[in-house]
Amino acid sequence: MTDSHPTGPQSASDVLRQLDVIIDTAVSARDAATLGSVLADDFVYTHSNGRSQSKADFIAAIANRDQPPRRVLSDIEAELHGDIAITRGNLDIQYADERPNLYMRYVRVYRLSNHHWLPISHRTVYATDRKPSA
Repeated sequence: MTDSHPTGPQSASDVLRQLDVIIDTAVSARDAATLGSVLADDFVYTHSNGRSQSKADFIAAIANRDQPPRRVLSDIEAELHGDIAITRGNLDIQYADERPNLYMRYVRVYRLSNHHWLPISHRTVYATDRKPSA
């Protein structure tokens, strides 16, 4: 797992963008251990339908999912506000079966705690203006 604070030449924005990719790669791989170590204990995941899950519920649902889709992020931006940071970008949800792929956007909120950026909130929304990436 990648450390959740900047070291060497990496900026906080670079670390946050990397953490976003780590999180979505772990979701795609049903990697409960990585999610458990990266997400804050008070993390809340809010789905595009408005349903929210605690960290424990989210990880359990991901770990038990059959044929999880691949989650691909793009156009990730990071905003820093002292000990709070916000990331946002495009989220492509790519299924390996007959389900149609989804083209979403997301927003994540991070809190800096003991020199580590911890995700505390995630929100996914539909992006009806997005088309499949090339």
